[in-house]
Amino acid sequence: MIIQCDFDGTITRNNLSVLLRENFAHSGWRKIDSDYLCGRLTVEQSNRQQYALIKEPKEKLQQFVRQHIEVRPAFRQFVKQCLASGIRFTIVSSGLDFYIEIVLKDIGIPEVELYCAQTYFGQDGITVTYQDPEGNIIEKGFKKNYLTWLRKQNKPIIYIGDGLSDFEAASAADYVFATDQLHRLLTASSTSHYIFSDFSDIWHQICQFENWKASQTGEKGEPEL
Repeated sequence: MIIQCDFDGTITRNNLSVLLRENFAHSGWRKIDSDYLCGRLTVEQSNRQQYALIKEPKEKLQQFVRQHIEVRPAFRQFVKQCLASGIRFTIVSSGLDFYIEIVLKDIGIPEVELYCAQTYFGQDGITVTYQDPEGNIIEKGFKKNYLTWLRKQNKPIIYIGDGLSDFEAASAADYVFATDQLHRLLTASSTSHYIFSDFSDIWHQICQFENWKASQTGEKGEPEL
């Protein structure tokens, strides 16, 4: 089993990317964000344009992030349970490396498998790039590209997410845990999924998967809680 998990609004209750843009980008970011929500830009193009508006140094932005970390309950324990049970846990986020890595370090799991946007801080703002698993720069389908890559392991894929940028990849996963906007989008498209509030909800359901599998094979494979 492999888990592909979003970051902003999923691992964190709040959206750090939005907070950064609200506090450090000028008002032009809202028009760009609107273009994304209306489908005129991909999330990759949108983030690249919006973060170019931010001229603050990385250290100042990271200090701001540290003051606004709101991790969803049971996340650290969930990651440890996955690793102890042989479940591959990956974070695939359209968010940016400079703040995601700070959060993971501060909550004590800096070594978790992470794929996200790469950034460079310069006089012209923050340069944002997305690369597919082969290292090619891309401007759309970042999360779906990684799901396709992970699927080569021939294991069931669980997707965890909360928003519009998760919809394409989530729709291609074997099992989906959704909250907020992603839940509404999947409901509207009649896509089967589970609702979650915190990561203990997800772990409980994974154990139900394992119990069912054990009942079919006669093997005891339930992860330890």
